Amino acid sequence: MLDQMLSFTPECEPAQETTIRMPAFVAVSVDDGHSSDLMTADLLSKFGLKATFYVPRQNPERPVVEPLQMRELSTAFDVGGHTLSHTPLPDLREDGAWNEIRGCKDWLEDLLGRPATSFCYPQGKHNRQLRNLVAKAGFVGARTCQFNLNFFPRDPFQAGVSTHAFPHSVAVQVRHALLQRNFRGLHGFVTINLMTADWETHFRRVLDYVEINGGVAHLYLHSWEIQQRNEWDKLTRVFRDAARRKQIVPITNGELFSLATAKRKSLDDATLVNASFDSSRAFDGTLSKSRTGENGPATGLSLNSPD
Repeated sequence: MLDQMLSFTPECEPAQETTIRMPAFVAVSVDDGHSSDLMTADLLSKFGLKATFYVPRQNPERPVVEPLQMRELSTAFDVGGHTLSHTPLPDLREDGAWNEIRGCKDWLEDLLGRPATSFCYPQGKHNRQLRNLVAKAGFVGARTCQFNLNFFPRDPFQAGVSTHAFPHSVAVQVRHALLQRNFRGLHGFVTINLMTADWETHFRRVLDYVEINGGVAHLYLHSWEIQQRNEWDKLTRVFRDAARRKQIVPITNGELFSLATAKRKSLDDATLVNASFDSSRAFDGTLSKSRTGENGPATGLSLNSPD
């Protein structure tokens, strides 16, 4: 499936005037590893959707799933790193942050017997130094909590989401965007989501948009919040709606990050080739002018500086 995805050429922004259908994906992130994640997993399986579960080894705020349950999750879904202790990483010194990041990768891989490719910053809090530490640890990408982003991530280590399954007010959405300087997200909140506070409506509008324009409809949730607010019926409706849209392909975060990395490298290589071609063409033009004496009698071309 990933090979088929890599045959597409997504841009960071949807094309404005083109007859080519841009690829459209739906991703689901489930954070914190609460025992209620197993109910979310059952719903995802029912509708044939993919997801990435971000599980810390321990969480001081609430219990996490047992190792046996994590192994069961990993047979059907992507399981990503969420640090060892669910500590906001900017609060730590560099060596402490490194231990949390690299330590959780080693722990997951030892437990599950497979590579851990995805990472999620606790509470979405990160900076450039932390981004680089996650890359150094060997993860393919990392997810943040920047909202209302429906495009392929420009940087797979600072990937945002479309919708948080929680009823944020307009004031909270705007303040959150301004604090994070997430102006693209703020624009999307106004023009695509029409500033709705209801997360079901919010994500349906994202699905509508991505189905037509391409991009990534990315829902992020905490199962414990769904349980606390008794919103399992709402989550069921959202999953059913996403699954019925056959133009939108389910994708894990690991696949999304790999795809974004491959496409970014492809675009970088193309830019390098074009720059080399332009330089070569400019040199040929200079050589031609010198030989024809366009700026005066031809005297031959010297590549050395004049004495």
